[in-house]
Amino acid sequence: MKEYVLVFLILTFISCGNKLDSKVENAVNILIEETSINTTFPEGNEAYKNLFRIATIEDLVYLTDNENPYVRYYSFIALREKNYPKIKEIFFSHKNDTETINTDNGACLKGFYSIKDLMLWALDPEYHSSKFGFSQSEYDKISKQE
Repeated sequence: MKEYVLVFLILTFISCGNKLDSKVENAVNILIEETSINTTFPEGNEAYKNLFRIATIEDLVYLTDNENPYVRYYSFIALREKNYPKIKEIFFSHKNDTETINTDNGACLKGFYSIKDLMLWALDPEYHSSKFGFSQSEYDKISKQE
């Protein structure tokens, strides 16, 4: 009987380990409705700003694996903006994330790109300074491999 109680407690602990606060869940539900990302200024999105304000680092790391590609991308951007020290590890964990999302530049140019490409571009030191992002030589080497 003690074994069953122990197993129950372990499973309960594991299942509660990634529980999001209701405010974060609401922010995620709004981001799920996104249909395009402005690649010129993704940080200008109001739904993103809300997630950025209320989500913890742990929430954002967890959300980079969300089934919705817009949530994955915006969570990654938030981690970059918060100078998350393991941002490159998050990028490399998504190196095979080829799901595409719709993009625009805030004007008339529309397209679609893979999550891995958008995450890589988000770490381009020429356009985005990130304390823990890629150096220019690292970025150039990785982008040539893609």
